[in-house]
Amino acid sequence: MVKKSSFWIFKILFLSLAFYFLYQKLESIEISNLNWRGHANTWIAIIGFLAAWAANLLLDAKAWQRVQSILHRISLKTALIHNLKCYGLAFISPLNSGEIAGRYIIQENPYDRKKALFLTFWTHAPKLFSKALLSFLILAIMLPLNGSSLGYSLVLVLLFTLSLFIYLRLESLLSYFNEKQIWRRPVKDYMVKGKPEVQDKLLVLCLNGLRFLLFSSQLALVILSFKPEVISWELYWSIPLYYFISALIPSYTGFDFIIKGTLALYFFELFEADALTFTLAGTVVWFFNWAMPAITGLSVLKKIEMDRFTKRLS
Repeated sequence: MVKKSSFWIFKILFLSLAFYFLYQKLESIEISNLNWRGHANTWIAIIGFLAAWAANLLLDAKAWQRVQSILHRISLKTALIHNLKCYGLAFISPLNSGEIAGRYIIQENPYDRKKALFLTFWTHAPKLFSKALLSFLILAIMLPLNGSSLGYSLVLVLLFTLSLFIYLRLESLLSYFNEKQIWRRPVKDYMVKGKPEVQDKLLVLCLNGLRFLLFSSQLALVILSFKPEVISWELYWSIPLYYFISALIPSYTGFDFIIKGTLALYFFELFEADALTFTLAGTVVWFFNWAMPAITGLSVLKKIEMDRFTKRLS
């Protein structure tokens, strides 16, 4: 089993590489060319950004409400508060340990706490699979429009179908790995037999897919607010691909904007776009979607929950 210290080294290495590539890229960029400015439609774009931001938080709460219903039902308001607390704990902790502990401490029932890892898994798996599935579909549509062979699109459709099949059969795969003793942990102790059901999996997947599109649109709306000439239809549909790639890179929530910002400088340069504008816009999106909810979540944590959190990590 890989030790936590190895993950620390791995993530610090990625962060160091990000700083290095960021420094290399910024040396060749003229900051004076950024030239962000307001225009007649700036407020419309800003209102659209804030609406997408609020919808993103609510859809994430709705997805968590559905996952939590595996154990017991909660209101949408409670689900939103749960998520804010977990955002905050994830923000200050490495290796997702903060979020897992957060899903643990918000459970009032001791039995439910034993399933915190299971709930966290079904919070993140739909997010990753929805990003992959939408990215495969976008590429399958966009590649032929840009002169690529239809064969590439067929491969991407096959990847989409395979990914969806794997997602719907995840619990079977986990059970198989457990039976073959591939993992030392007793996986069955963390699982709830027969849950989530197929309709729940599909609902959570669709909710996260919509969230992913809204999240990607927020980046475009920030750019439309201050530098609309930079964005094009092709670049708009490249944004989900950028976020999918960035989701595959190990990071630390508190410094995630550095990893994603560095990637943006290189990714959007491939489209001969103003990469610095995309990087700064991405930082704005990160601040609203991670930093602000995390600060809010930490402020509403109860003392008893912090005591549970400290005990859980000790």
